[in-house]
Amino acid sequence: MNTTLAAIEQVPGAAETTTDLTGVTAYTASIVRLAEAKGLRPAWGQPHGRTRRIILNAVGPHGAFGSIVIGRTSGKVLRAEVIHGNDAKTPRRAKGTNAVRALLKDVTPSVCSPGCTAESSTACRP
Repeated sequence: MNTTLAAIEQVPGAAETTTDLTGVTAYTASIVRLAEAKGLRPAWGQPHGRTRRIILNAVGPHGAFGSIVIGRTSGKVLRAEVIHGNDAKTPRRAKGTNAVRALLKDVTPSVCSPGCTAESSTACRP
């Protein structure tokens, strides 16, 4: 691991993650905890070539979803893509650890419920 946890900004409300973070850097682990704090429910996807993917999927059809791509041997965040709900016009992409952290900080936690039938994310009720 390249960075110590003490040097990483702590994410309020996200002390521990439920995702197994074996083999990732401390900075990558903090990014995954940030995604969890934003309600994106990170989970490992299938490895692909030299990368591993963390799938992001908030609750309900209007919640944000996407993925974080991590180097398989380095454990570093390479890039991410987040779509802000099914009614979003375009996905937001970031390349590099700092840009991915900034992208995730901009995600608004979803107020959508699992059985939501609202027409759009603005019509969702908690």
